[in-house]
Amino acid sequence: MEPRRSKHFLAHIPTIALLVVFAMSPWLGVLFFVLRAIDRDAEKKEQENAEYSSDFRSQDTGAGQPARDTEPVYGHDVPTAEQQNAKKWHKTLTNLCTIMGAVFLFAGVTNAVDVISVWKFWPDPGELFSDIAMAIGGGGALLTGLRMKSTRKLERLLDKVVGERDNISLPELFAAAGVDAARGRAAVESAIDHGYFGADAYIDNRTGTLVVRGAAPQPPRPAEPAPAPAPEDQYAALQRQLRQANDAIPDPVMTAKISRLEDVSARIFALAKKDPDKKAQLQKFMDYYLPTALKLLNTYAQLSAQDVQGTNITEAKQSIERSMDLLITAFENQLDKLFASDALDVSTDIAALEGMLNLDGLTGGDFAPRS
Repeated sequence: MEPRRSKHFLAHIPTIALLVVFAMSPWLGVLFFVLRAIDRDAEKKEQENAEYSSDFRSQDTGAGQPARDTEPVYGHDVPTAEQQNAKKWHKTLTNLCTIMGAVFLFAGVTNAVDVISVWKFWPDPGELFSDIAMAIGGGGALLTGLRMKSTRKLERLLDKVVGERDNISLPELFAAAGVDAARGRAAVESAIDHGYFGADAYIDNRTGTLVVRGAAPQPPRPAEPAPAPAPEDQYAALQRQLRQANDAIPDPVMTAKISRLEDVSARIFALAKKDPDKKAQLQKFMDYYLPTALKLLNTYAQLSAQDVQGTNITEAKQSIERSMDLLITAFENQLDKLFASDALDVSTDIAALEGMLNLDGLTGGDFAPRS
């Protein structure tokens, strides 16, 4: 079988021939240089595709599908024809912008220098403006080509970082490639369009992950907020303050007396919670007596914590110590007063019971109703 003749004859034009053409006509020489570069690139791509097709057929599994673990393209799934064409066009456009931009920039600058050097003989501002515009346009095209070339280089780097992984988080990928998030994301999107990661690659915006194949990782579930603690009622707050004052006072005698206040207070609070009618009897106790007792105990704790126990501190502490017995008596009397209505109800019930028993002759004459 005869070898197939190459149709890319421009790619094989000798450089010496192009130099001769350039000497005869610079613009025609530049044109042939550009055409030869484009034709060489197209020929190289065809050779790569032919080699890939040969390898791909040799690795067929027998069912018409390539072996998953031996696919030769980029180390990932096979890109689509559209992605391959987009990649080829991106490379061709990069070379074209770079070469043509350099040529026009060089020509524009050279012509502008020539015009300026002979301006005194043939002043032609229009020609100078045209040359400057050519130089600016060439410079812009050159910068565009260099930027596109840098993007292609970054795409290949990202592909190497991804390797054989099924997915990778974008922050990890950008950190490994040494790029910021804005440029890195644009490069990843461009690499997906050019088939570097295969036909099925995409960016999962829920988790910020590049998914090469398979399902995207599940986003972490937000942590459930801890249940808010129940608001502390007034009685519990006062009981807690009594306990804190007791803990802050080291004197054992005072500690015993404060513990007695805690115990009596807890009983008073329990009765108030159980019977709302008793709560009305505690207004002065809650608004004045108990807050004043807490104030005295906190003052005693502060005085006890002083390194120097002078006359004023000692006298103040002794006054508070003497008042403790009075406070205990007051708290106990307050508790007893809460049972006044209960005692009255008991007396009334007993009197009624005795009267009924006497009327019914069930007392045997030994009991008489109380007056």
